Amino acid sequence: MKDITAELRTALYGRSSVFMGSAETPTERIVYHILYENISDKKNVIWICLRDTPNTILSKFSSYELPLAGSIENIWFVDATIIGDKTIAHQTSRCNPMDYTCMIMEVVKLLKKYPASLVMLDNIGMMALLDRLDVIVRPLKYLDTRIRTEGGGLVTMLVNKALPGSVESELLGLIDVIIRVEQNEIHAQVGSKELSIPFCFTGSELILGSVNADKDLQELFSLTSEEKKKLEREVEEKAHLYGEPVD
Repeated sequence: MKDITAELRTALYGRSSVFMGSAETPTERIVYHILYENISDKKNVIWICLRDTPNTILSKFSSYELPLAGSIENIWFVDATIIGDKTIAHQTSRCNPMDYTCMIMEVVKLLKKYPASLVMLDNIGMMALLDRLDVIVRPLKYLDTRIRTEGGGLVTMLVNKALPGSVESELLGLIDVIIRVEQNEIHAQVGSKELSIPFCFTGSELILGSVNADKDLQELFSLTSEEKKKLEREVEEKAHLYGEPVD
């Protein structure tokens, strides 16, 4: 029997993914569970904080009954919140809000040390609320390509209808995998392909059901050789914009 949770975690690498849901759906809880499984499996997560500070995020893990005590060394924070924390959390670097150069440079430094990390952008909706869409597109695209060339994946969240329709559509156009969360099911969309996964919570555990797709998640979300070459070209072309030497 397939471990759907493990397959979903694996499928997040090499792509950008957004988890979307209404305020009533457990979107955030699902994302925290998935990232917790990664951290517990000794895989690194780099968390770009735009909405919640690092200490707030750590508190949320506790509130979802997801203890990080034995794996705290596998989560890193780039704190670009407006207020920050009075007490700086473990493994945290600080950037000014909307200083995308700082954010990208801090993430790239961590990716150099810890390649194949999932990078959590918390969240893309906050990014769009704080700045103009035309300003955030280029750094967001570069961050995405840089993460993928290091074997990682970009994960973010967005509340349905939190942004004007045109802005939401443009943001979603930058993301490869759109995962819509409903009350008892998540729907993953990659281009014209779509699959549905039922879910439930048993205590603090997230249980994902069987997938109604012929191909497994990793194959469905995988990059073609042409896409990989395009990513490499984009990184080489844009690296100088963020003070990063080209190898």
